Amino acid sequence: MKIQPVSFAKYNLYRQEIQSSSDWKDCYSDNLYSAGNSLSCMPCYYPISFTGIQNSSKLRILFAYRLPCIYCGVPMIDPKVLSRWLKNGLFKRSALEVINALEPYKDSFVGMEAKVLELITERAKIHPKMNIREILQEVKPVYTRRLRKKQTPIFHELTEASYDLPPEYRHKFKLLMEDTEKKLDEKPIVIPFSSYEFKYKLAKIREDIAKGSDLKSKKVMNKIMKETKRFSNTTSASTIERQKQVLGFIEHILKKSVLKNNNQLKSLIETSKSRLNREEIIVPFTRKTFLYDLLKILDDLPNKKLYDKMFTIAQKLPTSQESFSAYVLKIAHEQPEKIGHRIVWPSLASVEHLLPRSCGGADMMANFAGATTRENSDRKSIEFRQQLKLRPNTPMYCQWYVNRLIELYHQGIFARHNISPKYITDFADTIYTLSNHKIKLNTSKLKTA
Repeated sequence: MKIQPVSFAKYNLYRQEIQSSSDWKDCYSDNLYSAGNSLSCMPCYYPISFTGIQNSSKLRILFAYRLPCIYCGVPMIDPKVLSRWLKNGLFKRSALEVINALEPYKDSFVGMEAKVLELITERAKIHPKMNIREILQEVKPVYTRRLRKKQTPIFHELTEASYDLPPEYRHKFKLLMEDTEKKLDEKPIVIPFSSYEFKYKLAKIREDIAKGSDLKSKKVMNKIMKETKRFSNTTSASTIERQKQVLGFIEHILKKSVLKNNNQLKSLIETSKSRLNREEIIVPFTRKTFLYDLLKILDDLPNKKLYDKMFTIAQKLPTSQESFSAYVLKIAHEQPEKIGHRIVWPSLASVEHLLPRSCGGADMMANFAGATTRENSDRKSIEFRQQLKLRPNTPMYCQWYVNRLIELYHQGIFARHNISPKYITDFADTIYTLSNHKIKLNTSKLKTA
């Protein structure tokens, strides 16, 4: 990926965006490292919550019928299907079972997710008893070498540029690179404990558990979350013993509960204990953690041209969106359920506000459409006409969407669920208005018997 030179002012905005992000405030504190989370704090793992649930319930019923996304045309997967897979422990089973379950939805997967499914399918033929995590771990060394070939010259270029840094900055950069090298080689390092990060990760685990129907588990998580309020926000000589006591009590609650065998919670507790005791642990390298730490080092660097140069170089590090090797390594260390969720999440159906709520969009059917969680998340509150520039095929996919709705109407699906066919014409009218009268969708087949 070619990186265009960007002004220092824009880099400063990027830095401010990171530092002002509530997710990053939760993920970082002083000299803190993220254990594998991205800048967006895992948008591809935790689904966007539906808004106006009562008003959008009719549309969500239609998600069961593979509606195409209005922005990318991908046949979407009903979130209820994923919930059943998770509840039944599908992703913990053999990779062959996972592939067989996903086969009917093969056309829903694109990009990196489609490629990783192809990889898992091929390796599952050789190792039929392995689960998806074991298969990714098996091929991990190959993709590690491939990624390192791309990363190494960038790190060398960055190191050469660092020779122009003032001594105090150069020393900090050297320490960063030493820790980075250990992360890349999966060697243990000492990472300070952060209560912010602990609470953030615990909240994400609670979101996982909340998807299930086990009331006892939910109560345990609520009790643990309440206990974390006793954590001080900073770790110092005067607070560390108190933090150890709180963590010990949380561990006690966990061991006596129905969640005592939850791998995510057990791993978080053990890692946190090691960090509080200043013990060395293994932490995966992540590009955005590196960028964040580099920004902190260069934050008040007087030489803005050097700041700009070094950050431009660092941005050339491959992302998981553009490098398949980076994507494989990003998910390979996670538990099978998380890997499965990551693969399926981008294709899940979600309720899209055609006119964003932040722009006055109402929670009503005429303003709702179906979009994949990835497209919904990417759009955010972008104005519709601007979205058309980013997704120029939207008019075609909106017509696909209308065509599918009309099919369902003639099949009696609308009548079965007491959904008014007026939604179809209302949707077309909304698109016509928001596109400044440039997109006129064809709804004529709605009237044919």
